[in-house]
Amino acid sequence: MVPILGKNLPLKILSVFLSVLLWAVISRGTGGETMEISLGIPLELHNLPKDMEVIRGPVERVDVRFSGPRRIVSKLSQMGLAITLDLSGAADGKKSFDIFTSDIQVPERVSVTRVTPSNVDLVLEKVQQKQVPVTLRTEGSPSTGYTIEVPRLDPAFLEIRGPGSVINGIENLFTPPVPVQGATVNIVGKIAVLVPESRVHVVGSPKVKYEIPVLKMDASTADGSGNTK
Repeated sequence: MVPILGKNLPLKILSVFLSVLLWAVISRGTGGETMEISLGIPLELHNLPKDMEVIRGPVERVDVRFSGPRRIVSKLSQMGLAITLDLSGAADGKKSFDIFTSDIQVPERVSVTRVTPSNVDLVLEKVQQKQVPVTLRTEGSPSTGYTIEVPRLDPAFLEIRGPGSVINGIENLFTPPVPVQGATVNIVGKIAVLVPESRVHVVGSPKVKYEIPVLKMDASTADGSGNTK
C-alpha cells in the first residue's frame, strides 16, 4: 500500500497544490458564492435652479436589490451609493423621474436586479420674496404702578424668501415672548424671530433689536395692580 501511495508522489503533491491554487484564484476572482441583498439608496437632488424650491417629494430613499459575489455585495452599504436626480432647467409644477437599473453605479460583477419605486415625482415652485412686519411678544406684567408701551423694533420689517404659496400666507413674524415681569425701567435687547415654516428663510439676519418702554404711571390714573384705569 505504501509503495502505491509513494509512486509519483512529487507529481501528486504538485497536482494537489495546483488544485488548491486554482480554487483560491477562482474564489478570489468571483468573491465566492452569489448573494442578493436589498438596500435603501438615498436620492440626491442636483442642479436645482436658484429661483426654484421643491415643495413636495420625492421619497428620500428607494429600495434597490443587488446581486453578485458575496464578498463584494456584503460591502455595498459602506460604499455611499446614491441616485442622482438632475433638476437642471426645472420649472413650476410636477416633475417625474424614471429610475433605471443602469442609473446606479455599482462595482464590477455586481448587478442591479430591481428598483422600487422605479418612478418618483416631485413638485417645484418658484421662489418669491416679500417684506413683513415683526411683532414682539411679551409675557408678565411690570411692577405695580408701571406700564409698558408699544415696543420699538430695529428693523421693524424683515424680508422673507420661500415658495410663493407658502410666504403668501405669512403676514408677519413673531418673536419668542420677552419677560417684563416686575420691570421698572426700559427693557432692551436683541432677539431672533420665529420662522413658521422650514421652507421659509429670512433674508439677512433673523434678529431684531428691541426696546420696551416701561413708564411709571401717575398715582391718579393707576389702580393697585399697575394697570391704568
